[in-house]
Amino acid sequence: MLLLDRNSLRSLEVHYACAALGAVLVPLNTRLAAREIARISAETEPVLTFASDRFAELVPSGSNAIVWPDDDPPNASNPYERLLLQPAPLRAIDRPPGDVAQIFYTSGTSGEPKGVCLTHANLVAGAYDGIVVLALNRNDVWLHTAPMFHLVDAFAIWSMSMVGGVHAIAHFRPETFADTVASMRVTKSSMPPTLIAMAAEHIVPGDPRVRSLELLSYGGSPMTEAVHARATAALSVDLVQAYGITEASGIVSHQLPGDYRHDGTERERRRLRSVGQPAPSVGLRLCNDEDVPVGGEEIGEIHISGPHVMAGYWRRPEATQAAMPDGWYRTGDLGAHDADGHLFIVGRKKDMIITGGENVYPTEVENALAAHPSVAEVAVFGVPSERWGEEVRAAVVLRAGATAEEAELLQFCRDRIGGYKVPKAIDFHTEPLPMTGPGKVAKSQLRAEYAAR
Repeated sequence: MLLLDRNSLRSLEVHYACAALGAVLVPLNTRLAAREIARISAETEPVLTFASDRFAELVPSGSNAIVWPDDDPPNASNPYERLLLQPAPLRAIDRPPGDVAQIFYTSGTSGEPKGVCLTHANLVAGAYDGIVVLALNRNDVWLHTAPMFHLVDAFAIWSMSMVGGVHAIAHFRPETFADTVASMRVTKSSMPPTLIAMAAEHIVPGDPRVRSLELLSYGGSPMTEAVHARATAALSVDLVQAYGITEASGIVSHQLPGDYRHDGTERERRRLRSVGQPAPSVGLRLCNDEDVPVGGEEIGEIHISGPHVMAGYWRRPEATQAAMPDGWYRTGDLGAHDADGHLFIVGRKKDMIITGGENVYPTEVENALAAHPSVAEVAVFGVPSERWGEEVRAAVVLRAGATAEEAELLQFCRDRIGGYKVPKAIDFHTEPLPMTGPGKVAKSQLRAEYAAR
């Protein structure tokens, strides 16, 4: 089954119904082009597509489809509700835990998107760990803000129902976020840093409308100390950073409240950039290029194992074997631990820039630039250079109403990191940087734009 919808109660029902029936569900990114969706449809061969009419033009040609009016309340004239009223109800099927339950297509930052096969056992493991690290319980109201077709939110579809909590769905608008929280008495959610920052801009500290909020999880990109402080004050909430990937059914590691303190020691403040420690059922190791585990605070590629890890890529055995030759999934992400075992994401292995024989990790440069009060968004990437092999470049979006010159930002960078890491040039963008998913900048697109000049 394919699903094309923004967050809705019908989407929740489709998730649960497919799991109960033993049908494999493919939640599709509604930002994909029709050609991309057609390719996924040809690859997965769905028997039925569920969609809201908002995305009707994306439904693959010739597909059997149930299309409903977007945000239409339940009524007998709606084709989706008519299906539910059929006199012959479908029976639930008890599927083995190892059977594939859902296929999520990756954003394709390193090539053509691949279908990540998650089993019933994978989804259960991810849901249980979500319950533990977020301390979810029956009194919680979870706001589905991030798209359900990404596991940054999809794990909560299962976690919240397992604890008997409440699902709240409202489409994000920064100016109405506080009213949404108040009307639904929201306690927890998972949001990209950019949305948290936007929401905080419309709320003053002590606003009673957000009194019910207890915790917001964020991930995909780091949050600057200044934004973190403003959001914490405005929302009066614990902000905790997570690290997750599709191939691991969502959460891999997570901060806990108290891991980071604005008024704490230097070690505690440094943990703002940490993604905490592994979730209970996740095995995690850092390895060098020879797959040998590294120790201390050395940088290594993050490998993960355990019940979270996918069954494989849909119809791509070679890609599956390359990604997990010994059962440990190679994430392609580079990380390092501090002395207390907290994990820090350094960058993507393939994004590492080698300039003049020196290794530069883009995240370190991004963190330096992001600390400038005028910077709203930043992405750092490597481009070919005759002199250096590669050189460091940065793309920056300034905060609304803020100003900053290239020379000012470069000097700001030099004051914080080694000279060889400082970008050779900064490109200023007036529009938000292109994204491949929540909080993930499409650096391949930025490189292509640079090459096309």
